Amino acid sequence: MNDSVPPGTDRPWPSPILPVLGRLHGELRVRHGLTLLGYLVLGALAEAAAGEAPVSVARLTALLGESGTRMSALLGDLQRAGLVERERRAGDRRTVEVTLTDAGRARFAEAERTAQALLGR
Repeated sequence: MNDSVPPGTDRPWPSPILPVLGRLHGELRVRHGLTLLGYLVLGALAEAAAGEAPVSVARLTALLGESGTRMSALLGDLQRAGLVERERRAGDRRTVEVTLTDAGRARFAEAERTAQALLGR
């Protein structure tokens, strides 16, 4: 892995990027207790109308390219941790929507600060 700063940039990103993502994944897991995918879900929810609007599970699944089974398991873990709430849409029992809790918003903000620091931003 090359830790030098690429010419013409001020970012200390090693090349290739996959080792950086691996390190980021490990640091987020150790420091904040979730996988990178968990934080991607929290980030997607945080972006949805500043975290106030519900997002359908189908939309999250498509956005992150995960299977419905994997997304359901991940959302179950996040809900048990108190980071998200899942509810069926009123009048449409098939559509499940997810919203970010205050604890989820705070955990995402902490993880974002860690990620920014690791990436030298």
